[in-house]
Amino acid sequence: MAEKTLKELRLDKQRFWKVHIQAWERSGFTQTEYCHRNNLRSNQFTYWKTKFNREHSAPVNFVPVPTNPIHQVTQSHDSRDSGLSVLLGRVTIKIANNFNSTCLSKVVSILEKRP
Repeated sequence: MAEKTLKELRLDKQRFWKVHIQAWERSGFTQTEYCHRNNLRSNQFTYWKTKFNREHSAPVNFVPVPTNPIHQVTQSHDSRDSGLSVLLGRVTIKIANNFNSTCLSKVVSILEKRP
């Protein structure tokens, strides 16, 4: 009689554990109780149970979620301002040619913290 190949031995081991895990699920025993009654090592049981669960779990899919930009900068063609408008949520800030950058930074910071 020919010896089993490594692949066949692996399949035998996989079948062995699958049968035991299915029997445990039907048994009503705790995992520890089932392992003790069937002379099984609890750590091996856990390994195979986890392995089978991973194989049968659904793959993770990512779904694209549309987002609205928090900040939007547009150019204006009005000669009285710098040509920039900053949109923060529902607030639009029009920036004049001689704007104070420190003041603008503070205003933007305050608006970002609002609910």
